[in-house]
Amino acid sequence: MRKLEYGSGASAIEYDGQIRYIRITDINESGRLNNDPVSPSTVDEKYKLKEGDILFARSGATVGKTFLYHKENGPCIYAGYLIRLVPNEKVANSKYVYYYTKTPIYQAFIESNKRVVAQPNINAQQYGELEIPLPPLDIQRIIAQKMNTATELLAMRKQQLAELNNLIKSTFYDMFGDPVTNEKRWEMKQLSRCCYINPKKSEIDNFTDNFQVSFIAMPSVSINGDIDTTEIRDYIDVKKGFTYFYENDVLFAKITPCMENGKGAIARNLKNNIGFGSTEFHVLRPIEGVSNSEWLYRLTVLSVFRENAENNMSGSAGQKRVPTSFFDKFIISLPPFPLQNQFAEIVTKIEEQKALVKKAIDETQYLFDSLMSDYFE
Repeated sequence: MRKLEYGSGASAIEYDGQIRYIRITDINESGRLNNDPVSPSTVDEKYKLKEGDILFARSGATVGKTFLYHKENGPCIYAGYLIRLVPNEKVANSKYVYYYTKTPIYQAFIESNKRVVAQPNINAQQYGELEIPLPPLDIQRIIAQKMNTATELLAMRKQQLAELNNLIKSTFYDMFGDPVTNEKRWEMKQLSRCCYINPKKSEIDNFTDNFQVSFIAMPSVSINGDIDTTEIRDYIDVKKGFTYFYENDVLFAKITPCMENGKGAIARNLKNNIGFGSTEFHVLRPIEGVSNSEWLYRLTVLSVFRENAENNMSGSAGQKRVPTSFFDKFIISLPPFPLQNQFAEIVTKIEEQKALVKKAIDETQYLFDSLMSDYFE
């Protein structure tokens, strides 16, 4: 290996279309660059990246995160909270080294070496102590190529999933238009008149204590509308102190940062059609003949809805919440109920395709993990 080098101290400015400035926050969880480039305020040639350079995050919550530079990324300079490793091509294949940084062994190294003062930190000297097993170069290249193939396949599957999610969003706008500007000229209503908000538990007071229901904690709901309903509890254990909902109700996370991140889902596959969960959920229940759960949920994930909700939050920093009164203030165009049902039918077909893609992603991830285990453990 060659020496490890700290990055530039330049400031980030608006992207000039010429050279990109890579900071820790510009590298996503997949080790790729995000789609919001910036440029450096000054350009020093010594910080320009070359094919095969590997960047290591040295500070912050994602310390240890890595990025492998390719010419396809365009001209780039790396920032000061990143450390560059230039592998010695005579003994180390850069892709092989990069994939080693995705192993549990590497993660254990990070955990044992990071220093926590104001925030986690690993310096160049510590990174220099990382020992990487290096088989002959031809073997490294074979391993790297196989890992590359699995990685590219995984990225392709995830892109397919993203495109299907975008298809649902574009279908919503095609069929309903913008719900705030009301280009379709439908009746404008308070959202609280389009659905029931936070139904009362009194409607299920007749349940026995050992009646089983699903329990949905906040981590059980994703930002993509997925929901884990596998946790089952007895009614006696949840009837006090938790939020009640029914099959096909829409869950909307009301607390920061879950709300801003887009957490929410349609409550489906509940035990005995009943669920209880975090008090940080608002529950939106469709009104028969007025709204359906698919339209309601897709409405709540729109940027215009989340931005309005954020502007109406109350409470102290870190504990801000969307109040129930927000649903009285949010005025939307209400599409015809039959059209909502047509939309739900289209979404169902897209969701079937998404399920197939998710299965393919799981299978590809298993392949990737198996290869990692075979080659690096």
